[in-house]
Amino acid sequence: MLNDIYRKIGKICIYKKKLIFVLITFSFLIGFVLTFSFYKFSKLNDSEKKLLFLEKKSVSTISKRKEIKDFIEKKILFDKSFVEKKLEHLTFLENEKSILSNLLLHPAFSSSSQIKKRISFINSDQNRLKFLEENIKNSTFIKESDLSQLKSLEIDDIDLQKLLSLLEDVQIDGYFPETLSPQLLIKSFTLSKKRENIFSLNMKIFKREFLRQKI
Repeated sequence: MLNDIYRKIGKICIYKKKLIFVLITFSFLIGFVLTFSFYKFSKLNDSEKKLLFLEKKSVSTISKRKEIKDFIEKKILFDKSFVEKKLEHLTFLENEKSILSNLLLHPAFSSSSQIKKRISFINSDQNRLKFLEENIKNSTFIKESDLSQLKSLEIDDIDLQKLLSLLEDVQIDGYFPETLSPQLLIKSFTLSKKRENIFSLNMKIFKREFLRQKI
């Protein structure tokens, strides 16, 4: 009798152990499947993000390459005498000159030596841009150099807009860039106020010329 009871108890224990083992194994399998599925989903999601990133980067790279190509093609058509013709030929303080010239027409100022001297200065080469080209570097398709301003220049706010439009190759108010300019980059730019709306300017420019490829 007792043996039968012990035998039944033993069978129940063995059954419970098997059941626990089955449950543990099943739980492990479910956990493994869920973990693997999450891993695959994460990898797929990462792959999609990577593909999207690469697609955007590819479009951006193509766009940038086109911009660079268009820029170089535009700058190849530069005027070799641009600095001499367009920058060193500029006149400044035209507004002040106009005011002073009108003052000379008045009897009280017609013989003013100071006004005449100032107008003479504005008209002279003393207040014109003059550059020294240095640090010249030549390669097959590019020529680079530094343009150092030789002497200080007096300008007003209108002159500043006109000058920056040429150097920065952008429209500033009513001033437009020149189409045949080489690439010009401002390396240093010092502007100090001398008096009301009159400034002293010193600057250094980096010039890059893209040379046309010989066929």
